Amino acid sequence: MLRPLQESDIERLSQLWLHLACSSHPSIPVKFWMAEARALRSQLTAQHLAGQATASGVSHWVYTRPGSDIAEGLVTITDNIHVETIFVSPGEQGRGVGSELMAQAKFGRIQLEMRVLEENLRGRYFLQQHGFAETERAYNLAANQDEIVMNCRVA
Repeated sequence: MLRPLQESDIERLSQLWLHLACSSHPSIPVKFWMAEARALRSQLTAQHLAGQATASGVSHWVYTRPGSDIAEGLVTITDNIHVETIFVSPGEQGRGVGSELMAQAKFGRIQLEMRVLEENLRGRYFLQQHGFAETERAYNLAANQDEIVMNCRVA
């Protein structure tokens, strides 16, 4: 089931994101991802306090199992075009949850864009399965690898 982000989701989603980021990017030190997780937590908190659909065009959708309030996945869309983040807990991966989140991200939009690090093969494959294609690359000094911009024409 998809629903808007709630304040009670933020800590769990931040920890889940940290676990998945470390797993998907083995060449990047955990210390880097811990700082990023703190930034994510702060960002989610600030955006939640500002409201779900603010003038800045940020929306967060959370996946929960039917009958549960526990967040198992998240998609964040900014500026009505950028998929800022999309992730699903390991226990829910391979069950269509990511596809459900991506369908929500695509709903009512003409195109989407997402950035992914080169070594995140699973993430890149997921995006390709959902119609995204690489449009450019730029070296990310902090990650010491290319960051790939992928775009999807929805309509």
